[in-house]
Order: sequence, then C-alpha cells, then structure tokens
Amino acid sequence: MNSAYPILIVSLFLSLLGCQSTYRMTARELGMSDAERQVEASKVTLQSKRETALQTLQFTMGQRPAMLDGICYYLNKPAGTRNLSREDIAVLRQAFFEPVRAKPVLNILVDPGHGGTDSGCRSGAVHEQHITLAIAREVQAQLKALGHNANLTRPDEHTTRTLDERAQLGASLAIDAFVSIHVNASANPEAKGVETYTLPAFGCEGTLPNSPPRGPLVGHAYVNTSTRLAYYVHRALLDASQSAPYVQPADRGVRHAHFKVLRDTPAPAILVETGFITNVDDFIRITDKVAQKEIARRIVSGIVQALCQNEPN
Repeated sequence: MNSAYPILIVSLFLSLLGCQSTYRMTARELGMSDAERQVEASKVTLQSKRETALQTLQFTMGQRPAMLDGICYYLNKPAGTRNLSREDIAVLRQAFFEPVRAKPVLNILVDPGHGGTDSGCRSGAVHEQHITLAIAREVQAQLKALGHNANLTRPDEHTTRTLDERAQLGASLAIDAFVSIHVNASANPEAKGVETYTLPAFGCEGTLPNSPPRGPLVGHAYVNTSTRLAYYVHRALLDASQSAPYVQPADRGVRHAHFKVLRDTPAPAILVETGFITNVDDFIRITDKVAQKEIARRIVSGIVQALCQNEPN
C-alpha cells in the first residue's frame, strides 16, 4: 500500500468533519488566531490576516518540509494530522510572534569554516577555507561599517582552530550570535543551493540522516533565536528582488543539525552552507569577488533584521 494513502484518507476524513477548524489550535498557539485556514488533501495553509513577522505557514501532514512565507523550512518533527508538534509550535511562536528585544549594537562572532591544516572541500586549486575566509572578512567589515562589533574565529588561512576552540571563543566574547560560514560539496554536480542550519529543538532529530535526538545541550537554550536568525539570513540570501550581480541560488531550506559549533556555543548560532563548490552555477557565485561581497551583504542584512528590528505584533 502506498505510504501516502493513510495520510490522504485521514485528511479526507477530516475534511468531511469540517477540517477548516482542524488547525484552529495550531493557529491560536502560534499567535495566528485570525489566520485563514485552508486544507487541500494533505496540504495545510495558514494565512494571517494582519501584519506579522510570519504571514503564511504551509505544511504537509506527516512531513517535515514546510514553507514560511515562501522559504523552505524543515519542521523539528513531521506535521500531525490535526496539529503541529509541541516543539515546533513553541519554536515558531517564540521565533516569530513573541516580542523581540532589539539591540542597537550587536556583538557577532563570524566563523570562517575550516582553515589551516583543514582546507575543507575543494575544486581543483580552490579550497573551501579560502572562500569562507573571504566571505567572513566581508561580513565582519560590513557589520563594523554599520557600527556593530564583529570578530573572526580565525584571522587568516594559516590558523587552525578546533571546533571546541571556536565554541569557547564564543563564550569568552559574550556574543549576541555566532555565524559559521561554509561551502558544500556533492558527488552529484547538479546539487546546488543554500542551506542554513540551526540546532534541532530538544528531543528532536536533525534533518541529516543518522542524527538522533541529543541533549540537553548548551545550544538548546538559544534555539528560538537561532531559528529566527537562520530564517532571516536564509531569506536574505534568496532575495530575488536584488539579483545583480548575483546568480540566484536554489533554496535547500533552513535545516537542523547537531554540529558542534551549534550545540556548544552559548549564544544563538547558525551555520550557512553558501553553495556547492561542485556545481558550476554555485562555484561562480561563491568564488567571484563581487558576488562574495553580495553574499556577505545579504548575511549581514539577515543578521540585522533578525536581531536589531522590532516586529509588528
């Protein structure tokens, strides 16, 4: 029997019972009590009638991939047939619908992935550590130009920093956020796009295979703000309204992983996979100097939107 049939049967049954009210509790608990609810087969759409940080939430019963205002976001647990998981409701509500304590001046630790004896992935003579350092330096410079404080976990191509040292540096600097910058690779040259990672909520699996629940971890205290930060940075990287001179990346989603820098840094922390070094389009975007500055500008824009701006209630 096709695995999709049980979900389809349940959703059709709920429709007969008047399932337009099925997700009323989800909407109310999220802070979207006025939302219009649409259920079509197993797909659910909640559309807010007022101006909020999150206008539209779309998800599919029994699945983790969802859409937040058109941006791919992986739920911490598969959506239920009558409600989202308690973990997802708590994270989304506090990330997007609770009052934000905006900070006029931020203290950000920017982490250029790899470095020194660890060059990361490569394509010919181009190494991940060189790309991540170039983008990270631009992020640092642009944050400082806006009046914020920004430090790098490694200052050059020769410095090697362990993952423990990177997380500990975040603790010693009393940072507002940790932003780790990386480059992806795949045996499939067609694989491309941007991924942005946060720590899964406590008790939840990561998005990647073989990523069972772990914790409680240091990073679990910051999951809500990390989710907000990841979403705004990811959205900025995908902003199609400002494309030139930028090859528009594919949306691979805000995802969850138990990466050490996410689980052990005592601050909101995200890890951005800026593109695939093994894909032609992404390679151009992540290695071109002008495009690297644009990637950095978008990351900075997302950081500022997430942490410096109050959202409408």
